[in-house]
Amino acid sequence: MDKVLLRKLAKRIKELRKQNNFSQDELSFRSNIARSTLGNIETAKNDVVLSKLNKIAKAFGISLSELLDF
Repeated sequence: MDKVLLRKLAKRIKELRKQNNFSQDELSFRSNIARSTLGNIETAKNDVVLSKLNKIAKAFGISLSELLDF
């Protein structure tokens, strides 16, 4: 994935997490994704597979398209 796109996605997830008053641990629990993996996603260190993005969107109670609206 393109680095600029990864940074935009990372920013969007972090903003949503803060808006929902979730710690990384809480989002990890709700999305069933390791906290270290979420940390890497929020810092744009790794590419993200679509299935993980879908889990994150569900944890926020939004659609995948809403998550990707940045």
